[in-house]
Amino acid sequence: MTSITQALLRLMAPTLSFTAEEAWSFFAGKEAFADSSETIFTQTYYTLPEVAQAEALVAKFNVLHEVRATVTKQLEEVRIAGNIGSSLQAEVELKVSGDKVALLQSLGDDLKFVLITSAAKVTAVATEADEAIVVTPSANQKCERCWHYRADVVPHGQHAEHEGLCGRCIANLFGGGEDRHFA
Repeated sequence: MTSITQALLRLMAPTLSFTAEEAWSFFAGKEAFADSSETIFTQTYYTLPEVAQAEALVAKFNVLHEVRATVTKQLEEVRIAGNIGSSLQAEVELKVSGDKVALLQSLGDDLKFVLITSAAKVTAVATEADEAIVVTPSANQKCERCWHYRADVVPHGQHAEHEGLCGRCIANLFGGGEDRHFA
């Protein structure tokens, strides 16, 4: 983030001079900006550092993009059939083989946020011919805040202050918040 901030401030300085100068003065004393001067106008363009394993990240993103496009197409077919109204009403099981298993499992519970569904599960199969996407309508209740269909939605009448909310929303609103890593 520091590298991106330095690069963007230097790029915007010619057109947004006062804004860039004010932001630069805020960051100028920071440890990451130790080589910077007091004004942005003495700086030259910033070269972003090389990202280690950039090719691996691009390859991972390409696989995720491909899987998400396939899931979205499958969700649309189920929606047209009238089984779901929105993607959040769906629970998806991805039956995949090879390297895709580890890649998708590495996202953990965040996979459902990438696919924009209420639940996502990865199952390993033996060959690519066995790969499939299984979309089922959720049997759970809808959270009134996040619209995800979850088993832990507080039924009406159980807790007056949290009626209709899922455990995730209750944790985000009244607790320490959820632990998300990727999405």
